Amino acid sequence: MKSAAVIVVGILALAAWAQNDSELTARQLFLITVPAPSQPAATPKKSPGAKPNPVAPPVRTPPADAVSNSDQKVSGASAPVVQASYTPLALKYSILQKKGNDFEEVDADTEFHSGDRIRVKVEANASSYLYIVMGGSSGQWRVLFPSKEISGGNNRIEAGQPCVIPPERDPAFYFDETAGVEKVSLVLSRSPEPDLEKLIYSVGDPTRTGTERPPRTIVAQNRPIDGAVLGHLRDQALARDLVFEKYDGAAPDGKQEKAVYAATKDKSSDARLFVDLKLVHK
Repeated sequence: MKSAAVIVVGILALAAWAQNDSELTARQLFLITVPAPSQPAATPKKSPGAKPNPVAPPVRTPPADAVSNSDQKVSGASAPVVQASYTPLALKYSILQKKGNDFEEVDADTEFHSGDRIRVKVEANASSYLYIVMGGSSGQWRVLFPSKEISGGNNRIEAGQPCVIPPERDPAFYFDETAGVEKVSLVLSRSPEPDLEKLIYSVGDPTRTGTERPPRTIVAQNRPIDGAVLGHLRDQALARDLVFEKYDGAAPDGKQEKAVYAATKDKSSDARLFVDLKLVHK
């Protein structure tokens, strides 16, 4: 009965989203998922017995006006083209602060002090491309993700799979003796961002022929990138009806979470999010 109730609630939530998504919060938009298509029921196995001899299909002579080109398809036989449907793109992020031997989620507006160590955890509601950059007072920005140490530099993340920066095997960020505000920007997009890709990646020989794509190597971690490109992306994303929500409560798995949700109601194939984090260091 419990599983049936969960299914009913999910269907009602999906119907509510389809009709009134403008009224949903960023967290509600993040939690909505489109149910997977139902699988056909398995064919019951037959009891073992004598197998009948296979019957050969009748040989049919094609009509005289049949098209002989094998590349041509009979009219009406091809599958219809279905327009892809997207949910609103959304993400959530949490600040993980080291306390004792563990890292715990803390309020995003926490005031940090010299010596504090943190990580940033980001999760998307759909398969998409993630970029994380940190800004300095000089106007130059340093790329934190993608990183050549994580998935070989691949910045595509899957729905529901948290991305932690720096990864747990690496030392966490720490605040030095200089007080101020550290700026971190998150860019999430359904498709790779061409301007950022050019700044972050170096592509192999573009004149090479063949269907194989030239290999990409990350160069931005060895040099800063211009913040003007990020400013342009920010202006584009902020014009796409973004909603934000800070949440401190129970997560779907029953655990407590402290996170910030951001979503855009843009359901197009080029939807994107731009989120600014400000880490206050006193």
